[in-house]
Amino acid sequence: MSFIPNTTCRRCHRQYPAFRGRCPYCGTKKAKEVRSAIPETDSAVPGTQAARSAAEAVNWQMLIGGILLLAVIIATIVMVSYNVGRDVGDQQTVQQNQQQTQQDSPPTAYPVITPVPSPTPTPAPSIQTMQITWIGNQTVTDYSGLSFGARKGDVYQNFKVSWFPIDVVAIPVWSSSDENVVTVDPAEGVETTLRFIGNSGDTATISVDVNGSVRSFDIRIN
Repeated sequence: MSFIPNTTCRRCHRQYPAFRGRCPYCGTKKAKEVRSAIPETDSAVPGTQAARSAAEAVNWQMLIGGILLLAVIIATIVMVSYNVGRDVGDQQTVQQNQQQTQQDSPPTAYPVITPVPSPTPTPAPSIQTMQITWIGNQTVTDYSGLSFGARKGDVYQNFKVSWFPIDVVAIPVWSSSDENVVTVDPAEGVETTLRFIGNSGDTATISVDVNGSVRSFDIRIN
């Protein structure tokens, strides 16, 4: 048995190896092999009943596929809408529960802040006693009704006033009842100077005011 295929000469009808290009017996050129065409079915031939049936089948398949695709889209939309609606409903339920909890909860009791009472201001100390000294010699505390004489042209310096309690802040004010008899200079301060300018027999009253406390004494011109 030979493994080399043979071919038949179209002229002498003898067989010879197929790889030869001519018949070794008569020299006839080997005919080319013609492959047989694949037979077409009736459905592939246009105009036949089978072709029309095949086209209708394809149309039905496309229609059914479109219906299935549309059904899938609708189902997807329904599922998404349902999930969104459920989420919104859950959120509303949570908010309602929170509001109900806030309504049911007792109001927060804030601590009552007790106002701190304002401290009572300490009253300013008032003057209890006053003294007037002259040239360092201490005289009686109350000069009311006291009189002493001086000559015209005399100048008495270093008239000083002091008071108790000493922590009372004040500016003493000196005054003369008659500036033509005796003058005070300066009119404000702890110390002042008296100048006697009146005539013999003239009188005047010297006063000092320390925060409303007043002391006075009389002067007579000799």
